[in-house]
Amino acid sequence: MSGWSINAAELRIPRRSRFAALRMIVIADASGRAVRQINGLASWFDDEHHVWRHKPIGYLPTDRLRGYDSKSHTRTFMPINGAASPDWRLAPAIAAGAVRVLADGLARDEIDNQLAPALEALRRINRLSKGPDGGAGLPYPFMGFGRNSNSFFATMIHAMGFTVPTFAASAIIVPGARSLLLSADQLHLIRTGGSPEDDDVDRVGVPRPAGP
Repeated sequence: MSGWSINAAELRIPRRSRFAALRMIVIADASGRAVRQINGLASWFDDEHHVWRHKPIGYLPTDRLRGYDSKSHTRTFMPINGAASPDWRLAPAIAAGAVRVLADGLARDEIDNQLAPALEALRRINRLSKGPDGGAGLPYPFMGFGRNSNSFFATMIHAMGFTVPTFAASAIIVPGARSLLLSADQLHLIRTGGSPEDDDVDRVGVPRPAGP
């Protein structure tokens, strides 16, 4: 692996176990150190400070699934299965198959272009229902059994046109991994550079009313 890279990774729950996994997109710099993540997380809105906050798992009717980019939400950076901490070097995880490389050999200024479809999908997911700070995402399924953080990961993968990877010694429980949070039509538009105004579908599976 050379240059900056985009990778698929997991947080194992409990850590280093094979019981369950939360999947995420991880960006590594030219030294192979993970420096950025894109995650879908259970969230709640802090009315006092007027910000969304994430939590390990959702279980309340008010919890929401929202997407985060650790570039702007630094506290959403999660431990990476198989990576060497505290610097989060990906080489050992890649060698063990715990992290899968999606694209490498990138210059630093190419990363945002490569991520653009995923970040657009993130924005659309967060506005799937009304709420502050760009929307309230989706209701989080009780204890994560339903469309969840792994569904967010799968949607990011499809938005960027990658194939969903297989991890070595895969976790036993990976709920939501086969679900998408945006329709195939929206993901196609995102990949081909369509603008938000071009959408035929405004919400998952709900056609937008025709104009006059």
